[in-house]
Amino acid sequence: MLKYRDSIQMELNFSGSRQNIFRERIQNGEFQILAEIHAPSADTKLEHAVQRNSDYAYVAAASKVPASLALIQTEDPVDIMDPVQFLGELTRDNASAHLLYLSGRNSDLNQSVAKAKHALSHGIKNICSVSGCVRDGMELSRIQQTFFLESVNTLQALAQSGEDELFCGATLNPYKYTPCDSSIQYFKAVKKVNCGAQFLVTQMGWDMMKLQEVQWNLWRRNINIPVFARLLYLTPDTMADLCAGKIRGIHLSPDVESLFRKELQYTAAQFQSVQFSRLQLHILGAKMLGFSGVQIAGIDSPEVLERILHRTSADFRENISFEDWFEAYRSAYDRLNLAPYPYRYYMFEDLLKSVQLPEEFAITNATVPPCTQKELFRKRLGELLFSHAAELPPGERKLTKKFLFSCRSCDRCRLPQTLYLCPEVCPKGMSNGPCGASKPDGSCPFRDMECLFSTQMRLADACGEYEKLENEYVETTGSRPVSI
Repeated sequence: MLKYRDSIQMELNFSGSRQNIFRERIQNGEFQILAEIHAPSADTKLEHAVQRNSDYAYVAAASKVPASLALIQTEDPVDIMDPVQFLGELTRDNASAHLLYLSGRNSDLNQSVAKAKHALSHGIKNICSVSGCVRDGMELSRIQQTFFLESVNTLQALAQSGEDELFCGATLNPYKYTPCDSSIQYFKAVKKVNCGAQFLVTQMGWDMMKLQEVQWNLWRRNINIPVFARLLYLTPDTMADLCAGKIRGIHLSPDVESLFRKELQYTAAQFQSVQFSRLQLHILGAKMLGFSGVQIAGIDSPEVLERILHRTSADFRENISFEDWFEAYRSAYDRLNLAPYPYRYYMFEDLLKSVQLPEEFAITNATVPPCTQKELFRKRLGELLFSHAAELPPGERKLTKKFLFSCRSCDRCRLPQTLYLCPEVCPKGMSNGPCGASKPDGSCPFRDMECLFSTQMRLADACGEYEKLENEYVETTGSRPVSI
C-alpha cells in the first residue's frame, strides 16, 4: 500500500483553503464510503498513531470510489489523544474530505464549540455531533454522574457560532420496532435538523426496510438532507459479541442470531467471503435507496478497506437494477425475519416495492399505548403548579417536585418543556429526546424501566402535543445534579 503515497501527496496538495471535499461530493451526487477508525489512547505518541493509521488514509485517497475516514470517539475524552490533532495530522493534505465525530461526553457547550473551531484550524470542516457512548459494564451510578451534552444543544451552538465553513451532522437509529420507540427517534431527528444538522448518519443494522423507512419518512416531511447508512463489517469476534448481546444498541432477531451462529462455524476463508458479500449487498442497497454514502465500522486492516472499495467500484460499474438488487437481497435473507420478535413495527406499507415514495403511500396503522390515569393526573397537576418552574429558583417547592416528578434539583427546571417528566430520570440525562440504545421493546438500556421518552411519547399522544417533541428546544444545564 505504501506505493500510493507519493502520487497522493502530489495530487492533494493543491486544495483551496475554503474547499470542502466531503460536502462537494454530496452536492455532486457522488456516493461516498466512510471508513470508521477510532481515536488512539492518550498514552500513544502522535507520530506512532499516525504511522499506524496512515495506510487507511492512503487507501481511501487512492480509491476509485470516493472514500474518506470517519474518526469516532468511544472513550472518555481524558482517555484518548486529542482527536483533532490526530485526524488533522493523519489527513493533513485533504482534511476536508473526512468526518470527525464530536462527543458530548463530559463536555459543555463552550468546550464543544472550541473543539469545532480547533478542527477548522486543522482544515477539518465536517462534524457529526453525538452525546457520547456509555462504556460496556459501566455501573448505573457512574452513568448518572457523567454529563452527556446532547447533539441537539451542540448543533444549536455550532449553528450560532458564526463558523459558516462547518458542515454539521447528527445520528439517527431507525432500527426500532415499536410505534413509540420508532416515532420518538424521528421526532428527535427532526429537532436535530431544526437545530442545524445538515446531514444524518444512521445506526448500524441489516434491515434495508428500515433504511428505506428513513428516506421515505424524511421525504414525506420535505426534509431533503443527505443521509449516510452506517454498516458493520463483521469479524468472528464482533459476531460472537453480537450473538452474546454485548454490543449495546444492536439487537439481533432470533433468525439473524441463528444465521450468525451458523456462520461462526465456517472456515476463516468461508466466513470472510460471506461477510464481504453481505456488506457488498448492503452498500449497493444503500446507493439504490438514495443514500449519500455509507459509513463502515469494524474494518480491522487497510487490506480489508482496500478490498471493500475494490468490490464496491466493480459493483457500481455494472449498473445493477433495483429489481436485480432486491432479488439478491431477498434471496440472501430468504425466510429470515430481521425484526426482533415479537416487535415488528414498520412505519410504511410496501417498503422495498419501489425506490421512490409513492404519491399515494400508506402509513402502517399502529396505535401508541395509552397513558395511565396517574401519568395524566401528574402532568395536569404539573401544569397547574409548575407552569413557570423555569423562571423560579431551582430549589423552589423542591419537595413537591421531588414527590411528583422525582426532581433531581437541576440548576434550571425544565419540566414545562418536557411534558412534566424530569430529564434527569434518564440515566444519560437526555432532555431533547432519547438516545439510540433502547432495548427491542423500547425500554431503557441502562436500567429496568420504560424509556423516559416512550412515556413522553404516550403523554404527547394523549394530550395532542406532538409538536413539542420536535419543536421544543430544551437548553442544557451544563452539568449533572449532585443529588442523584
